[in-house]
Amino acid sequence: MTELINSVNKDFQKIIDGFHTKEKPSRWLHDVLSQEMDKAGCTFAAGPMPIFIKPYFIDSSRMPYVRHTTETIVRILDKITETYYTSDEMKPLFYMTEVEQEAVGIKTGFKGRVKITRNDAFMTDDYLKYCEFNADSPGGPMYSDQQAEIIEQSPAFKKLAEAYDLGRDVIMPQVLKTLLDTYAEFKGTKGAKPKIVLSGGKGGTFPEFLAIVAWLKKKGFEAAFCDSQEWKWDGKDLVSPDGFKPDVIYRRGWIGDWTHVWDKVQPVVKALKAGRVCMVNPLSSILASNKSLLAVLQIPKVFKMFTPDEQKVIKETLPWTWVVTEGKADYNGKKVDIYDFMAKNREKLVLKPIDQYGGKDVAVGRACTEQEWSGWIESTRKARFVVQEYIPIPQEALPVIDEASGKIVFKPKNINVNFYAYGGVYTGGVVRSSDSAIINVHKGGGMTPIMYVRGKKK
Repeated sequence: MTELINSVNKDFQKIIDGFHTKEKPSRWLHDVLSQEMDKAGCTFAAGPMPIFIKPYFIDSSRMPYVRHTTETIVRILDKITETYYTSDEMKPLFYMTEVEQEAVGIKTGFKGRVKITRNDAFMTDDYLKYCEFNADSPGGPMYSDQQAEIIEQSPAFKKLAEAYDLGRDVIMPQVLKTLLDTYAEFKGTKGAKPKIVLSGGKGGTFPEFLAIVAWLKKKGFEAAFCDSQEWKWDGKDLVSPDGFKPDVIYRRGWIGDWTHVWDKVQPVVKALKAGRVCMVNPLSSILASNKSLLAVLQIPKVFKMFTPDEQKVIKETLPWTWVVTEGKADYNGKKVDIYDFMAKNREKLVLKPIDQYGGKDVAVGRACTEQEWSGWIESTRKARFVVQEYIPIPQEALPVIDEASGKIVFKPKNINVNFYAYGGVYTGGVVRSSDSAIINVHKGGGMTPIMYVRGKKK
């Protein structure tokens, strides 16, 4: 933590402490934020989301590197995913099922497979390590914008802003720009005002879908939500149950909301194949979301495909990753038997299923007993997993409520940083936190927006 960030964190904590009295415990600062998030429709399907009244502050001097690596990774993802279509030798490295092969074979009508991505990372003063690429349909842009906007109205934040020069990125306008730019590239006929439908499953972040629909309507667009399984195809148009005919589908929800129910999403598939609707991200973005891709990028013959700058980003920001199969693995230039290596290096490793999301079935070696770890290793013989080098998880003191006193106190939480790129452009981010080694908002983790600090005001 830089001296500037250490200073702003300490001063914000002092400000919060100053709002606490016996007559009016400081929890009211959090309660107002929570109520405003509810009003904005930014909740989880299961209820309110854990949120914090303190943003995650980043020294603005670090932002050029964050932007550069984020945007470079998008170029890397676009370049590597195209090899699926141009090289028969590369195809097996993507581990596509038959349904997924059909999905990624659908022509999109525009260039590039990755219009939207969220690169999930761990960051300290010493390193920035991207542990996953979420190029499927990343959630959180509306949550982050709304939470940041509400935090900025807090009297505690306003007091801090009197002493520090603070800034943030606004995500949703770039989301919209990406949808419109992609539609224009698709050569859509509705100009600057296409009809936009968010479509996916009604999972944990479904309320965010509705909040985005409401935001789009305020911007003057005809917008709606339709479950991925509820569309109808009339032979000419894709039609929702309420008669809405979209020009653009902003695809949300997990890819399994499509590929795992392939027979039930055939109306959309037919519309895509007929070129009647523009989908962002396209179904082919699954090529960039598969966790095996981190391993593929580090294969020497693949690594050589990239420019010196792209290679530098891969080396500096990606942890060692390997697809678990019988035989030898290349561990930092050394040949090792993968199963023997995993068994002997539990505390250095993490196991992740290739095609899951939300932290499902992720095993952190140092959080497992030897017996549990052995069980997870056996799981890799039955399902597709990658093994990844463990990245030390940073901690941040975040404000939580002491229920006995109603006072806001600061407690250390495990955190990861998640940086968005829309249309290849860095667009801001969000921080997720947890008491667990597996950081997941669907399992009780919290969220807070990212803001950057330029310095103290004179």
